[in-house]
Amino acid sequence: MDPHRAARERAASLPLDALSTRLAGDVVAPTDDGYDEARRVWNGMVNAYPTAIAYCQSTDDVVDCVAFARDHDRSVSVRSGGHSVSGASVAGDLVVDCSRMEWVRVDPDARTARVGPGATWGTVDRATQSVGLATPGGVYSETGVAGLTLGGGTGYLSPKHGFTADNLRAVDVVTGTGERITADAERNADLLWAARGGGTVGVVTAFEFELHPLDHDVAYAESWLPLDEAGAALAAYRSYQRTAPAESCVFPYFDTVPSTAAFPSERRGDPALVLAGVYAGAPEHAREGLGPVVDHDAAFASSFETMSYLELQTMMDDDFPAGRRYYWKSVPLATLEDGAIETLRDAAERAPSSLSTIVLWPMHGAVSEAEADTSPVVGRDAAVVANVEAAWDDPLATERTVEWVRETCRELRADASLAGTLPNFAGGSDPDADDVYAGNAARLREVRERYDPDGIFTHERE
Repeated sequence: MDPHRAARERAASLPLDALSTRLAGDVVAPTDDGYDEARRVWNGMVNAYPTAIAYCQSTDDVVDCVAFARDHDRSVSVRSGGHSVSGASVAGDLVVDCSRMEWVRVDPDARTARVGPGATWGTVDRATQSVGLATPGGVYSETGVAGLTLGGGTGYLSPKHGFTADNLRAVDVVTGTGERITADAERNADLLWAARGGGTVGVVTAFEFELHPLDHDVAYAESWLPLDEAGAALAAYRSYQRTAPAESCVFPYFDTVPSTAAFPSERRGDPALVLAGVYAGAPEHAREGLGPVVDHDAAFASSFETMSYLELQTMMDDDFPAGRRYYWKSVPLATLEDGAIETLRDAAERAPSSLSTIVLWPMHGAVSEAEADTSPVVGRDAAVVANVEAAWDDPLATERTVEWVRETCRELRADASLAGTLPNFAGGSDPDADDVYAGNAARLREVRERYDPDGIFTHERE
């Protein structure tokens, strides 16, 4: 059956008008003119047809939506920024959209920020930087705070201050039973643990983050190397990373050389290794702190600059346009052995799309030093996590591009990999908790069942 028709038939069996009259926000049904626009999310690969989308403007709206779903035995997914690569935010019958609940309240004295579920990281960064503070966020300013945090969250400040989720101090949640509760270190601590990377734990209506001083510019450097230099360069990076300072976030990635004047004409279109790094400490120490990135002998193009943290956080915005197709998976590597380096180099050479990248995120500093039971996220004892990030525009290229990601990850799994994966880079739709959270999966399921006993939220595939 046509999926749009099926959605209309499902909606016809529900009293959506009754829900609409209860909400301050809007309810969009499959028969409405705005439905096709409302069901779209950032990832153009996702083509879901939910039964209805409810735009909430308050916690009261959220409570009414959960009650409606319970009364009519419907599943719920939660959407804020809509940037879930897997499309989890539109996987349920009823999409509870919190994008209009966008607010940030910073307490500079307590060094905390309370954030609404509809806020983006750009909104948070502007508010916190206005008083010289920051907390680890993503690398794309339009990413939603909710999705990134509930999926762990890695960023340039993670070596210094941990995952985004590690800085989460409290959440206000509407549970699967419709109850409003607060989870912090003293109250419902198990739910706070789950919210620190465990995905949907209910509808979070407020996040509270710890903030850290950052009242100066940061440094960004990169060196572009020919692919045949990747082995030696990543071996040197491996040695550097063992004692890298927490202020440094050096993240090598494989990319295609752009066809711009910044690069030699004979290199344009070639696969390359980019040694890239951010130094969040005092800029005068950046060249020393960034080690292998700066002034690399084999580089055919390089840069070193200082900029505001706000500028850094928006630097990659143009690289992730809405509507493009994305499929990402990650593999934590216990060590960056020669076999893994060869696998990465070969994968970069055969990448089916010039828009795709493979990024190595470092797991040193605060990430690895956190207590094991800080959150459900595994992989803290990895040297790096390899994120295989496919992006493409041609729908006919989907099958071969997705298979490139999967094959690369299968090969990396054989190269000293650890169990689990970063939740935000889990790949697929509604990944199984065992695949993502490994030894923490059973505990996470227990928490989910405690606060959502009837399973109305879309957590994972059955």
